[in-house]
Amino acid sequence: KDISIGKTLRMLLSLIWKLDKVYYLVLASVSLSAAANTILNIFIPKILINGFEKGWGARDFILVIAILAAVKYILLQIKALVGRQDIIHQRLLQEKFPMAFAEKVMSIDYANLEDAKVLDLKERALFPVTSYGALLQLLAGSVQFFTSFFTIISIVSILLSFSPLFTLAVFVLSLIALLLSARLMNAMKRVTQDMIPINRRYGYYVDAAMEPAFQKEYRIYGMHRLMTKKINAYTDEIYTWLNNIYVEQANTESIQAFITGVTRFITYGYVALRVLTDKFGPAISFGDFSVIVGATESFVEAFRGVVMNIVSVGQSISYLKPFCQFMSIPDTAEKSGTKKPGPLETLAFENVTFSYPNSDRIILNNISFEIHKGEKISIVGLNNAGKSTIVKLICRLFEPDSGRILWNGTDIREFDYDAYMDMLSCVFQDFQLFPFTIRENIDTENAGKTQVDNSEEIWNVLDEVGLRGAIEVLPSKIDTHMEKSLYEDAADFSGGQKQKIAIARSIFKKSDLVILDEPTAALDPLAESEVYENFNQLTRSKTAIFISHRMSSSIFCDRILLLQDGRIAAFDSHENLMKGHNLYRELFETQARNYRN
Repeated sequence: KDISIGKTLRMLLSLIWKLDKVYYLVLASVSLSAAANTILNIFIPKILINGFEKGWGARDFILVIAILAAVKYILLQIKALVGRQDIIHQRLLQEKFPMAFAEKVMSIDYANLEDAKVLDLKERALFPVTSYGALLQLLAGSVQFFTSFFTIISIVSILLSFSPLFTLAVFVLSLIALLLSARLMNAMKRVTQDMIPINRRYGYYVDAAMEPAFQKEYRIYGMHRLMTKKINAYTDEIYTWLNNIYVEQANTESIQAFITGVTRFITYGYVALRVLTDKFGPAISFGDFSVIVGATESFVEAFRGVVMNIVSVGQSISYLKPFCQFMSIPDTAEKSGTKKPGPLETLAFENVTFSYPNSDRIILNNISFEIHKGEKISIVGLNNAGKSTIVKLICRLFEPDSGRILWNGTDIREFDYDAYMDMLSCVFQDFQLFPFTIRENIDTENAGKTQVDNSEEIWNVLDEVGLRGAIEVLPSKIDTHMEKSLYEDAADFSGGQKQKIAIARSIFKKSDLVILDEPTAALDPLAESEVYENFNQLTRSKTAIFISHRMSSSIFCDRILLLQDGRIAAFDSHENLMKGHNLYRELFETQARNYRN
């Protein structure tokens, strides 16, 4: 959904306030201190010239200069102090914005992350922050804008009291120069927008060239030659764009230099005439001469700063618009109900139909079934039959197109999302372990809480999945890290061992329903058989749903849910299904013959 520039600005201001409330105080301090320093610079010559005209002695000059130096020193120290704070807080926000974005990714509906349009928006949203520096440009432009704005407020009264007509002339000349600058900025904006997808592709290919996962293919198939060709092609394209914009910039700056010269000629000529004669207005002193000249120079610069930074800030906001569009996607919790689910008694699908986003293919077609407390259910079927889709619907990663999923007779969408998630544990086919310790990967609820020690429970569940021996020999045991590339003392587990840790995590969680979606895909046949044989013990008294590509797993289950062509072909025990002629029996016997052979 598109959002306006105004809403984008409001969202950015709100997010900055949320992430770093101190930044607005820093912004005001930086702008005011810089403006005060400029005003002091304008009046210092006048004070000294007036003192000379009044016949000050050496002591008077030394005293005044000392006072001015002290004030100047204090202003510069304040400016330097708040300037450092500005840099620190800008960098802090630059780090916090991607973190806020990551939190958003983790809080929106999972279905969005399988939608091509949302994924494209996700890429376009983060690129201006992490690669283009649009946030830093916005913050820096804001500082410069307010500095120039406060400077103009202070100076304009000086110029108007000197001559409104002169002030108007300076304003018009400054405006002409700025219109040229705006023309250049618009040209740069168009080029930048054209360059964003090119830069994105260029960055992808450069990263891929250094990605360890691709290195074997580069060497075996010589793919590095094509990769180099792609990178060079984008480099040439970027060079052409940059050359064109630099030519445009040089032409614009030449005209601006001419206008600046005209402005200075008028300023020095007119102000000098006011010193020498009163024919063009009341005569002024040499001190006033220095103030008007300095104020004019500062006005031109500040006026240019205000307008140019409005354009710069506007550009930054337009670049960050996709970021705010993504951040405006509703969180799953926002659509959550308020009810709390009780202990599982029944889980039922009631006339559920489902298709994936942007797809016309019906995965599940008006299916209904019911699972009871304590049952072990195996879901089987051909590839793409919808087995994992059922799991995703139960886990509220997707919502049915029609029909309901009922937990103890209540639609699961009526439950508080987090409370419902507490009732589930799942090992997905593409499960992930995190670069934390083994303990933190298993006991996720108490991860990072030093006051909680569930070591004995963790060892028990590791024993049940057959991994205790492999972990006991490690120097740090269950406090061993999982990522070798981050920690030198981390363990380098095999795929099968990692899968057992994932299974241990699902069993450890105090949930009512355990879902194992292809949990043995990385295990060898012996290890797989061990998991099957201990399946009832592993899930204890919990209700369990089991999906496996190996049909022998169904033997250990109470009932088998057979999916075929988006519908439920059967829902019965292994013994009963083997008595009839159906897809389940055909799959089972075919796989059994292959294993025997």
